[in-house]
Amino acid sequence: MKSRLTLLDCLAIGINGIIGSGIFLLPARVFAAAGGLAWASWFAVGGVCLLVGLCFGEVASGTERSGGPYVYARAAFGDWVGFAVGWMAFASVVLSYAAVARALGRNLSYIVPSLAAPLAQGALAAAVVAALALLNWRGVKPGAVASDVFSGAKLLPLLGFVAVGLFFIEPHRLAVPPPHGESALTALRLGGLAGLFACTGFEYVPVPAGETDNPRRNVPLALLGALLGATLLYALVEIVFMGTHPDPANADKPLAEAAAAFAGPWAARLLTVGAAVSSFGYCTGVALVGPRYLSALADDGLVPPALGRRHPRFATPGVAIVVTAAVTMALALWADFDRLSDLGNVAVFAQYLSTCLAVPVLRWLQPDIPRRFRLPFGPLIPVAGTAGCLLFLKDMKGDDLRFALVTLAGGLALFAVLRWARRSALGRAQ
Repeated sequence: MKSRLTLLDCLAIGINGIIGSGIFLLPARVFAAAGGLAWASWFAVGGVCLLVGLCFGEVASGTERSGGPYVYARAAFGDWVGFAVGWMAFASVVLSYAAVARALGRNLSYIVPSLAAPLAQGALAAAVVAALALLNWRGVKPGAVASDVFSGAKLLPLLGFVAVGLFFIEPHRLAVPPPHGESALTALRLGGLAGLFACTGFEYVPVPAGETDNPRRNVPLALLGALLGATLLYALVEIVFMGTHPDPANADKPLAEAAAAFAGPWAARLLTVGAAVSSFGYCTGVALVGPRYLSALADDGLVPPALGRRHPRFATPGVAIVVTAAVTMALALWADFDRLSDLGNVAVFAQYLSTCLAVPVLRWLQPDIPRRFRLPFGPLIPVAGTAGCLLFLKDMKGDDLRFALVTLAGGLALFAVLRWARRSALGRAQ
């Protein structure tokens, strides 16, 4: 391909994938769940994501194919598991994309009150998704450039919020016990679960690996670098929020309200614009990544080949881009940020668990494949990552788990029908 993604492009995809609207909206939920340990909850969930990210790093360093966790699961466990993971990865990405697109209007409603209406937020989200689909249809590089620009722009308001807000922290606000007499461990777990959505997205980095320059090196470096940096930044943001907001457990737009409390209305407006930039930046990254799940499935013949068809001039999966945009717009009009982000959390664990489990399996099945990044301590890190994922899954809402199971069952039923139809067509041709 004439235009390929660089290390900077991959890092930008990681930053945009992780840092979106979540850190602007979730600190209040994390505080309500963990009390004074809210800042440490980011390290708890970030630690689990880092374990998973390390597993992604090893398996990504052994392949140059696009598709990310789908590719690893199929190589380790075969077509059925591979399709299930690819299907759930696609479900996760469109749910998260729709959630952040909806959050764009919710954040901007601080300075544009008319955007507080659900219909207005849905309409804005749909317009953003359609515009980014058109941009990515015209080539992988224009979408990557947009991702690069917004990944840098979104960091500025967050860094400013921390740098200024640290001087206004009231220490007694940080000394809050866990709610309802919960133990420190329970508070960390529940707080981490509340903030999980803001830490996911690192798994997007390896998805366009087939369109990346030197993916065996660039993908692991970008993935782990973005994840480590985001976790540290989130903990600092939570500390400033806890130490400056007058009512942190009940904040609707946490960072904007905290900025208003310690620096005045102008700072709140600045944070609101920053939140919008961050949300849009996330959307630019996921608009590039999302269709690659479908095209990777199509390249292996697991879904209709039309979904993998490349544009003759731009070399982009045009049909997959249109399908991804249409599904995302429908979801954005269906539910709000809170509901969509919770559903996205459950769906994302299919790819986390399968990737952790794929590490030892691929070491056994493909011992001779060169790996630029190999985990130490044998199976310890994959086992720890799997255990961490299961620990968080245990606390998921029943309705969200049922939605994930129905989505998975529907995908497997579709796969069975597609395989039957393909075999029937081959039989008739013979």
